[in-house]
Amino acid sequence: MSPIDPSLIDTAEEFKKGGWIVAVLGALGAFARLVITEEKWQAIVWVRQMLAGAIVGVLVYFAINHSEIDAMYKSIIYSSSGALAPNIFEWIKKKFTNRIK
Repeated sequence: MSPIDPSLIDTAEEFKKGGWIVAVLGALGAFARLVITEEKWQAIVWVRQMLAGAIVGVLVYFAINHSEIDAMYKSIIYSSSGALAPNIFEWIKKKFTNRIK
């Protein structure tokens, strides 16, 4: 079994200290997108899409955490990715189900 990369351990520790906020930023991005739409949504759809935004926000955090990007731009990337997450997941789901048929 290969040893765990120390930079991944450092990133996980940073996530525990304050990086978890990106999950909130991603969820808020998805929430803001849902609020400004004209479509009627059920509560479970809101929760599902906000959860997708939070998951994508965390994935993006681990992808760009150690990059040389200003913190303000990183926060914009986190919330934007969360806002786009529901569309991305729907697109992947549609492609996957079309491929199975």
